[in-house]
Amino acid sequence: MTDRERFLAVATGQEPDYVPIFGFPGAPGMSWGCLRTTHERLVATGMPAHIGGCVTDWKNRDVDSWFRYWGTTGPINPDFSMAWGAPGIRSLRREEDGYIIIEGEDGSVTREVIGNADIYTMPEHRVYSVRDRESWEFYRDRTTPRQFLAPADLERHCRRFDQRDRPLVVGAGGTFGRIRSLMGTEAASIALYDDPELIHAIIDTFRDHNRRHVFPLIERLRPEIVACWEDIGYKTSMLISPAQFREFCAPLYREVADCARACGVPVLTVDSDGSAMQLLPLLVECGFNSLYPFEAKAGNDLFALRARYAEVVLFGWLEKEVVNEGNQHLIEAEIRGKVPPLLAQGRYFPNGDHGIQPPVTFPNLCRFMTLLHEACDNPEGEFPRT
Repeated sequence: MTDRERFLAVATGQEPDYVPIFGFPGAPGMSWGCLRTTHERLVATGMPAHIGGCVTDWKNRDVDSWFRYWGTTGPINPDFSMAWGAPGIRSLRREEDGYIIIEGEDGSVTREVIGNADIYTMPEHRVYSVRDRESWEFYRDRTTPRQFLAPADLERHCRRFDQRDRPLVVGAGGTFGRIRSLMGTEAASIALYDDPELIHAIIDTFRDHNRRHVFPLIERLRPEIVACWEDIGYKTSMLISPAQFREFCAPLYREVADCARACGVPVLTVDSDGSAMQLLPLLVECGFNSLYPFEAKAGNDLFALRARYAEVVLFGWLEKEVVNEGNQHLIEAEIRGKVPPLLAQGRYFPNGDHGIQPPVTFPNLCRFMTLLHEACDNPEGEFPRT
């Protein structure tokens, strides 16, 4: 089987030759490499230095060598855009008291640690880009594309993907998660009550972008996956109520689902951190059939979700911290307690529940991947089995 055939077999409840260790770049688990400090830690504890996958070194990332070494895989993305040329928002960066201060012409002010791209701690957003309708309209106008792909050029680009042997994913944005990034969680939550017209206006802009620049890609490429992004879960529940999701978010998701289903897309998924136990049923209402990465410490229960939704495609849910130094005694129970029973019911892609962390050790990751490949009958990978 090719990667594409194998993915489709698992996603549709058929029998693959083996189950892939499949992940998405945004929440990669063990599949797509790691941040630079984590990569350096793996090398320091035994991983060959030539193995790529260092996320922050984009030009020389060499994720293919990571795929080969660890026996993992993931989707491909279109390498072109249908629209570009937005003016953008200029910013100035300066160092202050050991931090980087970023001031945008939209009025935003952000503070982050020096070298944050290599370690990624959460930045401190002192002032967000969107604070009211005026700041939203400024942001919208500066991020609206000015140039568009001609139909003949679209066809030329798309034709390169017609004979693909890996699953293709097309992104279709999101709703409240994107607004929270623009306004901050507190202001966005208050605006749901105090200025719902603004929230609707912002999401309507996202919907218009999908209609103009995403749906034509789905219709032409017929991808295996359409993916949205939210990060709408907290540790114990969603950040907004189900009623608010249905009012503000569901219209976009229903439009995406209608387009994708009409084009035969088998997997409609959403990247959302935190608790997904409330979110997944709402997505199913909208026509979606998947979610990832199901963080283990947020009260997610894939056994309960599988019992309720036999045909939903599930990803992740393996606690990422078991490969950290001192946690090796947790690895076997984490894999054996979850992976075989979920694989037996089908439509499950096992993987770590987010990304590998800096305290990882190479021996622990080898042990984790050995057991995971065994559970999946997966022969791939050059790493030493332990």
